[in-house]
Amino acid sequence: MKKLLILTAALLFAAGSADAKWWIFGKSKAEVGLKYLHINKLSADETGPKVKLFREALGADGLVRITGRTAGGQTGAVRITLDDKATWTDVKFADNGTFEFSFKPEAGKTYAMLIEVTDTAGKTNKPEETRKEITLSEENIQTKVRETLDAMFDAYNREDLRKFLGYVGDNFAADKAILERAVKRDFDALSAINLRYTLNNVAAGAQGRVFVSVTYSRMVMVNKSGQTSTDSGSTEFVFDSKEGKLSLFSMKQPLMFGLSDAENVATGEVAGNTSALVIDESGNLGGGETVTIDCRGSGTVMKYTFATGAQACDTGGGSADIWFYDWANNIGYGGVTQHKSMGKSLATLTSAEVKNLSGYAAAGSVTGISTGLAYCFELSGSFYCVEPVSIPVPGNDLAKFKVKQF
Repeated sequence: MKKLLILTAALLFAAGSADAKWWIFGKSKAEVGLKYLHINKLSADETGPKVKLFREALGADGLVRITGRTAGGQTGAVRITLDDKATWTDVKFADNGTFEFSFKPEAGKTYAMLIEVTDTAGKTNKPEETRKEITLSEENIQTKVRETLDAMFDAYNREDLRKFLGYVGDNFAADKAILERAVKRDFDALSAINLRYTLNNVAAGAQGRVFVSVTYSRMVMVNKSGQTSTDSGSTEFVFDSKEGKLSLFSMKQPLMFGLSDAENVATGEVAGNTSALVIDESGNLGGGETVTIDCRGSGTVMKYTFATGAQACDTGGGSADIWFYDWANNIGYGGVTQHKSMGKSLATLTSAEVKNLSGYAAAGSVTGISTGLAYCFELSGSFYCVEPVSIPVPGNDLAKFKVKQF
């Protein structure tokens, strides 16, 4: 009997080595699931249980692409079914849990999709929570979406508030009055607005709503400073469809409209977006508070504490979150802090970028700093970013920078 058990274990090990090298016996404490799920670049978390795709928006290859990223423990397997669990297909995934699966749909056919994620300890998600019924329609809706987006972008570029609001639904998710005030402030703060888009995909969901994904490019001039800023990325809109007319129901960050009150206008954030312009209360681009630490004649170290905003002048580092020296082009910081150099301005940073721990390092100081670029710090789960406006030099012990908590 003992020999039989040993032989059985050996066979199981061999089979696992050949077909499922990921398997590790043990317990997983993390909840297994999905960080995000996209159907042809559209967030699946808002569409409801039924998703109608349009052939004209699929692209030349006619494929539906399911993309996502797992959450929880280390991913061991990802499977997908399109026929309500009758058959399953293994999906390839990367070390970080991202995956992609594509199929060519038939018009009029319903695909009951569920996704199963298993971690390396054998723990699985709840596939029913990922269930979507996907159908393909021959209906021509892309033209109607383009006409609506063209009109909105044109009205915003020309700063025509009345025409712009004509395309916003009275039931706008973040309150139409809030959006109106934010767009008014946009027009006060910006000029020479040049906002363009390319339509990525269109889908219909519950309650007659239409979900739209676009890639955009933008250039604006900030009236207060004369600064010109550009950004690009992808974002999403949701429209209500009633009596043949589309009206804006919600927008995600990065916002195209209402930058002056992004926190109250946007409903969610597009996963993986790389920029998000924001206008602060004073009409400057990028948000954040400007801090000036003047230590001229009182010391060579300019110290700052994020949570309290406390400032100090001293002859040595320590006893603060960050500090600037007049003899080194760097930012010193405490041992419990780690930093990441972002390579872009504070104005274009998103919360997702800042809170992505990949790239953070604890090196004791940030060297070779430059004005106009952001440097972020993580302190026990809190995230702060600074952008030097002026860097202290010998004989001028003064540090000026923008700071923002994410």
